[in-house]
Parts: sequence; C-alpha cells; structure tokens
Amino acid sequence: MTSVDWTSVAYEQISPRICVSTPYYALTDLASSAPGQTSAGVPVQSPTGRQATLINVAEAGRHLAILGLCAVVTTRPDADRHYYLAHRGVGRMYPPAGSLTALHGTANGRMTGRNRAVAETELRDADGNLVARLDLEYLVLSVPVFQRMMGPAGAADATEPANPYTAAAPLVDVAADARTATAKLAVEAPLCRGHFDGHPALPVSVAGYAAFALFDHVLAAAAGPEARWQPGVFRLQADHLASAGQTCTVDVEPSAPAEPESHDQAFTGTLRSGDRNIFSIQVDYSLV
Repeated sequence: MTSVDWTSVAYEQISPRICVSTPYYALTDLASSAPGQTSAGVPVQSPTGRQATLINVAEAGRHLAILGLCAVVTTRPDADRHYYLAHRGVGRMYPPAGSLTALHGTANGRMTGRNRAVAETELRDADGNLVARLDLEYLVLSVPVFQRMMGPAGAADATEPANPYTAAAPLVDVAADARTATAKLAVEAPLCRGHFDGHPALPVSVAGYAAFALFDHVLAAAAGPEARWQPGVFRLQADHLASAGQTCTVDVEPSAPAEPESHDQAFTGTLRSGDRNIFSIQVDYSLV
C-alpha cells in the first residue's frame, strides 16, 4: 500500500503499520482525504476528575496523538511498522461551549527528518466548537531500533482489564498539601494494554492522568472538596519510557503560567523512575 492509496482507512488496514493497538487505540471511523490528513471520531472514556472540560486533558492528548501518527503514516510509501513516540507537545484546552456530544478529531502530519515527525491536531464537538488543540513532535523508530532500545520484554502483555483507560490512575502513597504533592505509580502491564504489544510501557496519557489525579488532591486541600479547574495552554515532554515492572514517583508543584492574561495559575506534574525523567507537563489553569 502506498501513500496515494489512503482515501478511507479502517483500523485493520493501518494497524500493521502503527505502534499502538486496542484498547489504547480507540478512534472510530478513521479516514484520510489525502496523504498527511486524517480524521476520526473520538470517544470519551476516562474520568475528567476536577477538570471543567468535556474530556480529560490527558485523554484528549491520547486520541489526538494517535490520530496525528496515523496522519504521518499515510505519507509513508513503505508498509513497515514504526514506533511514533510522542516527545514534545504544545496544546490548549477550550472552555466547553455546550454539553458533551460526539467529538471529532482532525490531524495533519508529516515526516520532518529520517527519525522525526510532526502533527497538528484539533478536537471539536458536534457543533464545530473547538475542544482542544495539540501540536506534537514524534521520535520515529523502526522495529529493530525500538527493540534494541527497550531490551527484552520485562512483562508479558496483559489480557485484562478490557479497557484500563476508563479508570483513574492508581496512585498510592499520596502526600499532598495546598501547594505540592507526591505519590507513587506502579507501572503494571494491565495499565499499558495496547502500548506496546510485546513491550508494555506506560503511555504518555496515563502519565498525564497520574499528574492530574495528584493535582486534584492539591486543589482539594487549597480550595475545598468541590473545587474545579479550567485548563488552558499546556506543554508536555516525554523523555523516556517506563516499562511494566518499574515504579514511578509522581510530583506536582506550582509554576508560573505561560499566559497569565488568560489563566492566573499553573502547575507542573512530573514522573520519574529512578534517576530518569519520564514525563513532565505544565498546565495553565483557573478555578471555576
């Protein structure tokens, strides 16, 4: 199959060429009108917690990152599988304009070098209102390079639960006050289903879920048990993969907002495994 063959795309067609599988892959009605362009229905599966949004920031990022890598795939003339690892991203969440209905995502993607790709994505509701935007940079690895990087699989692929992404991140040893918090997250194969087959590793979105779940503890301590927050611009970076069997330390601390004219507060969430920085995300927000 070549790049010019992509006019509509079923999951069965694209799955041999991408690095994620169900249930982590959950897009519906995937289509490509031209090489580098994709669209799909986007489900809402994860709890939003205290976020005043139609979809959790992390889940929006999950689906848009997958839609973006699918867009990149449609530009490639080869039929080989590659791993598209989200490395850096800048996004924005928009206040809900209505009630939750069907969400629809679009993406434009392209290779920018031998081992790098980018995608610009949008998520809209059924009335066309913007829900989220996310621009991503990917590291693109061949199967042999990915396997050398990961080494032997440390845990077998899980077959249960059917969809781990419908539950909150399973944080333990939570300690929080009105400014900061810390917790532990055990990376287990059931938490990584579909990411990646043969080498279960913590998805970037689950790292985000963990940071946001921990921030909810800070928010409760600072503003009360009913407090909610509206996210704005966010910046993420993923430097390493945490394989099943590892344990991550999750930290949340206040930071300076990138756009103080729009949101007067910000926090940074980080995940580490040993001395390795796994993931970080900075989010501007306002209380609502």
